[in-house]
Amino acid sequence: MRLLIFDLDKTLWDHYDASQLVPPFRTHGTELIDALGNKLKLFDGVVEFLDWAKERFVLSIASWNLEKLVRPILEEFNIWHYFVFPKIENHPDKADMIVRTLQELKNSGYEIEEVIYIDDRTLHLDKIKKRIPDIRFIQMWVDVKNFEELREYLMKELEVKKDEALSGER
Repeated sequence: MRLLIFDLDKTLWDHYDASQLVPPFRTHGTELIDALGNKLKLFDGVVEFLDWAKERFVLSIASWNLEKLVRPILEEFNIWHYFVFPKIENHPDKADMIVRTLQELKNSGYEIEEVIYIDDRTLHLDKIKKRIPDIRFIQMWVDVKNFEELREYLMKELEVKKDEALSGER
């Protein structure tokens, strides 16, 4: 299996720090409004992408946020269930989050062949690559411009891997 790990802020939604939002939350489609009137919006195509990706990847989260505030947002949008062993923690050590997720997956019987990390920033990438040298990184909004383009990019990658596997069998 392949693992896709997502950042949240400015990657799945337009808010820069969802932990600053104040419950209770109200949702209107792909927009959430907190108790103070602050808004957070899922980027276009997120739900459709997750629907597509769940059939092809294990999905998880590595996010520097407060889970007690951010998990309810994911639940309001009805997307929490897509993620396996998500890490939403109040520290910037995403390498540690990813390593622990990989260990939990292994302990649960998953065989992860490839890890792909998707974030809007490269801020944590050096530390992550030191701990997980083979990780692949996709910078959202730079390497791909939207979730449809991300899906197309990953589809091409899946086809290349399939072709490589088939040519290796000959």
